[in-house]
Amino acid sequence: MKKQYLAAWLVLLLLLMTKTTMVFAKQHSNYPNRQFEVGLRTEQSNLSQRQLSQKTDFEHESTDLIANVLYPRLSALYKSMMLNGANGTNVRWLRNQARHWYIEDQRTGEELIIGGLIKNDQQAIEAGFKMFDWGFAHQVGDGSFFMTGDRFHSTSFFVESVARSLLVIQQSPYAEKYADQVAKYKPLVHRAARWMIKPNIWKIGIGRNKPYTHRRYLVATALGFTGKLTGDQELIEYAHKSIEDGLSLQRPDGVNPEKNGHDSSYQMVGVISAQRWVTYFPQDEITPKVVAMINKSLLWEQTRMLPSGEISTEDNTRTAGQEKGRSGKLKSIDRKSALHAFAYWASVTGNQQWEESARKIARFYYKIP
Repeated sequence: MKKQYLAAWLVLLLLLMTKTTMVFAKQHSNYPNRQFEVGLRTEQSNLSQRQLSQKTDFEHESTDLIANVLYPRLSALYKSMMLNGANGTNVRWLRNQARHWYIEDQRTGEELIIGGLIKNDQQAIEAGFKMFDWGFAHQVGDGSFFMTGDRFHSTSFFVESVARSLLVIQQSPYAEKYADQVAKYKPLVHRAARWMIKPNIWKIGIGRNKPYTHRRYLVATALGFTGKLTGDQELIEYAHKSIEDGLSLQRPDGVNPEKNGHDSSYQMVGVISAQRWVTYFPQDEITPKVVAMINKSLLWEQTRMLPSGEISTEDNTRTAGQEKGRSGKLKSIDRKSALHAFAYWASVTGNQQWEESARKIARFYYKIP
């Protein structure tokens, strides 16, 4: 009887050891799980006491890694643009090679304008304005964009990009030079943002965004930035609703779910929007919670980073070969967003940990020494 009892215990112990081995085999962390939990709590505590940077968005974008790695050859962004300003999928749509056009593809204007301001590249800035012009040429009376695909989501991308570009222009040394362009686009982007919060539009849009946590932060910055730009407090109130919804979805381990699972690429897309919220609304009552969410999100992302700096897509719900983008290509890791999120937060917090992660990503994906 004792032998049988001992044998049962040995079998149970073997099963437990096997299960433990399997769990650790799935880990991509640079440190054991226990260390991760301790580090997360320590970082949260430290961050609550740390003064966030008072730099502007323009100044954060002008830091070394962002300015020199993410804005190196701006001409490559507008060489494929049509002379009328159409960009991306919209070029194919005009040539009858695509079924739908998307207003979001005109958001590359943001990268051109901000990069152009940083690099003093007049041609890039003008190309950015041309992209915005093509987009607004398709705006109709209610503020929406005629027949654009994925109306609410695509519009939120464009609204965020235009509103942020105008705010960054005002922070830059070229504020006076481009004051007329800011005045021109301000009422147009305001109309688009007001369309987004129409009750029937909002209800349908938020419903379709439900499986995607990152979209909560995109919607929040689109409305929040436009509210700040135009003095429209109602837009900022709607931004709050979207942020609160996003915060409620974060899991204890730091994952912001996409389609009921984790995705190491879209995690960073949402984080970037949230970081920009912190920069523009540092004194807002909800911002401390946003800061905590960002910190946890980045700590989780570090567990996806391999020693080389590559970001694992294992078990991702969207970017491990499951989905295609507007271009028809399979989605994979958005290396720009990954680098941008760590580098931007390093500038905001002054935390070397984030800077080291950013440089690790840069070495792998961009071959930066």
